[in-house]
Amino acid sequence: MKKYDFIIAGGGMAGLSLAYYLTQSPLRDRSILILDRDQKNRNDRTWCFWENGAGPFESIMFRRWNKVSFHGTTHAGPLDLGSYQYKMLRGIDFYAFVQKELDKFPNIERSQATINRIKDTPQGGFVIANDEPYIADYVFDSTFMLRTNDPDRHNLMQHFKGWVIKTEKPCFDPKQPEIMDFRVEQHGDCRFVYIMPFDTNTALVEFTLFNDKLLTDSEYDADIQQYITTYLNTGAFQIAETEYGVIPMSDTPTEENPSDHIVRIGTSGGHTKASTGYTFQRTQRYLRDIVANLATTGKPNRKSPWFSNRFKLYDSVLLNVLEKNRHPAADVFTRFYAENKPVNAFRFLDEDTRFLDEIRLFTTMPWWPFTAAFFDVLRRKFVG
Repeated sequence: MKKYDFIIAGGGMAGLSLAYYLTQSPLRDRSILILDRDQKNRNDRTWCFWENGAGPFESIMFRRWNKVSFHGTTHAGPLDLGSYQYKMLRGIDFYAFVQKELDKFPNIERSQATINRIKDTPQGGFVIANDEPYIADYVFDSTFMLRTNDPDRHNLMQHFKGWVIKTEKPCFDPKQPEIMDFRVEQHGDCRFVYIMPFDTNTALVEFTLFNDKLLTDSEYDADIQQYITTYLNTGAFQIAETEYGVIPMSDTPTEENPSDHIVRIGTSGGHTKASTGYTFQRTQRYLRDIVANLATTGKPNRKSPWFSNRFKLYDSVLLNVLEKNRHPAADVFTRFYAENKPVNAFRFLDEDTRFLDEIRLFTTMPWWPFTAAFFDVLRRKFVG
């Protein structure tokens, strides 16, 4: 049984990002094994996010925008991003870039394998993949499935389907994406479309929902088709690519460090923001912290100030508002972006605000639905 310094279980966004950051650190010479059942050789997803300044994957960004558009209940038009940019990264570009970087390091091995088991032992983290045993000082696991059926927690999903369409008529503004358009039937949920333009005749049009029930393929397709027919003057169009995904929006606690030699990363480690489903940027931030701690202390345990736990409470309150339909989601997000500077909204979602900033933001929300949600969250957490 071969032993490694690190095993990365799961070679998706989180696993490959971790491997990349390790190569950029003093740990670049450590023996690393990456296990994943897929080859990561197709464009299976797209990440869109805001960022202040240049990030570690700046050279492979597919698009960057200095302003975005929003269409809600009382506001329709551009939002001023200030020093932020809204960015788009295609999965295939990310996979190819990281894999090319990893190829420079002979101490990094990759194996296409199905992971059968991960457990902690006194000797290290133990992994069985394709019935072969492996062991490492630390196993970084992005395959752990979250428990999303706790009745005392909130368990919604962000699920989406998107089409990359090529249109007969020029109908997109390449300089301005639409990050949220709520002009779709809500059906008591949170439903919106976003549009990421590549050029005047090409864009990703994605239909997104926050709720607890998935749709059928034909239902997603029907809503995308209806939006295009109603709001986009495309003329004839062709579907060049499709993508689909489901991201948990759950406040069920997840242990990033469940044992001495196992560290959970990505969604498995709680890196997805429960109230929005945003994962990419938070995962990058947390992984950099893990690698920095590992390089300086020999242990990967990421520490955060106690008071930062208040953001988990905020997440639970918003999830409660959405789950209980206490107020139309379209109006909640309209108030959030239209009555606050987008820069402050982004900082809040990145959990970089001060408490006084957060109080100011809360005053723009409908007070009774959020107050009721706050007390219901406390009841669930402490009474059950």
